[in-house]
Amino acid sequence: MNKIFSLALLCLAAQAALAQPAKPSYSYFEGFNLSVGAAQNKTEKTDIATAASNNVKNNTAVAKLNYTFALTYPAKLGVSATVDLKNSKISNNETLSANGMSELTVEPGVLLVNNSLLYAKLGSYASRYELATSAARNLSGKSLGLGIKHYVYGQNFIQAEWTQRKADDNPAGMTGVKFKQSSATVLVGFNF
Repeated sequence: MNKIFSLALLCLAAQAALAQPAKPSYSYFEGFNLSVGAAQNKTEKTDIATAASNNVKNNTAVAKLNYTFALTYPAKLGVSATVDLKNSKISNNETLSANGMSELTVEPGVLLVNNSLLYAKLGSYASRYELATSAARNLSGKSLGLGIKHYVYGQNFIQAEWTQRKADDNPAGMTGVKFKQSSATVLVGFNF
């Protein structure tokens, strides 16, 4: 009996000696994470000569791949690629179509509490303007926005973002036309 009791105590002591510290909750923000969700886009096409603008709201799906680096607590730095999974309609015969990655952004952030991260989005935007009667043209520009990520259980999180995308002075071959898109997005994801 003493041998079994001694062996049990030895095993218990060995387990405690080999134990790893628990991963702090703020470290869940570090590394790769993948999120998918729904967005509502408001696309605006403005003719500079006549000051006429066309505003259209669309619902779309979004996928986002992110890698977040640890900086000095409480700061974090993320790098993201976002893909719109559905085209945005401007009019009956005009669309801004998903053309591979729609955004590449750098996302500096700060921890609010151990399980919430507030971040800014700064980066580039790409899309493809398609008009039914003419050839498609590529658009590029900048994107900026704000977001918040909140871990709800373990490595699972919800995320909300507001982004404004603005095409550079590249009117897609249409002189005097500018494109701007605002997007509100809600995503769910997992940190690997």
